Amino acid sequence: MKKFAAVNQKGGVGKTNTNCNFAFFLAECGHRTLLINGDEQEDANDTMADYGLPGLYTHQLFGSESLAIPCLPNKLALMPSQREHLREIEESEVDDLELVCNLIARLEELSSYFDYAVFDTAGANSRIANAFLIASDFATVPTKIDEHSIRETVETIGRIGGIRSHPDPRVRNENLVFLGILVNEFDPRQPFQVKQLKSLLQTHGKLMVPYAITDRQAYREAVSCRVPVWKLKNDDGSHIKTAAREAGKEIHAVFTYFKNLMDADAARR
Repeated sequence: MKKFAAVNQKGGVGKTNTNCNFAFFLAECGHRTLLINGDEQEDANDTMADYGLPGLYTHQLFGSESLAIPCLPNKLALMPSQREHLREIEESEVDDLELVCNLIARLEELSSYFDYAVFDTAGANSRIANAFLIASDFATVPTKIDEHSIRETVETIGRIGGIRSHPDPRVRNENLVFLGILVNEFDPRQPFQVKQLKSLLQTHGKLMVPYAITDRQAYREAVSCRVPVWKLKNDDGSHIKTAAREAGKEIHAVFTYFKNLMDADAARR
């Protein structure tokens, strides 16, 4: 089971949009895909409400007891979050390392049921977010084009590097692959954003995903309709919206890029 996360310790940079649409994409490619919501804001619960696993919740991944795995759907599933339980884990006296070890053990129990796990985490440098990052095989860092977001993006990349080289072998994950900085909610009509993007490419060009996700209303409408953006239809349900087709073409390029890198890495191992 390949484990992917779009992470950033800055909130509001499009992590959930990226993770939910990527889960839809992977399932449409024929892969058994599990989206795990590790964010107490529960946004992914709403978007993926039709795919929830009965009786399984994200906080159970951090316990020492084995999971009671239900009958699973064919291609796509959601493990929803429960805000109060995630907060209890975050504030508990359980050692960070124990949380990580429990998470890795529970994910291993799920590994024969799914081809991919996609982690949606909070925009914070939190215990839960860090545990999911340690457990990941692949990570991208979405960012908006503003100084605050970029600063937090650089900090998050530092966390990825820290995990890859951590002195404790129980935490160190040398196989964690950084897929790049993903520019999200980019508005090419704004001269300041165009200038900032150019600056970002100059300073971090080798770390950049070679595609950007532009700011489109279609993404927000798709969330409300609980569908991937490329399936968003007109109000009368007759046709896919033109804006949705454009958004789908754009985001498919990003996801194809990710999947090609992930497949190439798997082939090397």
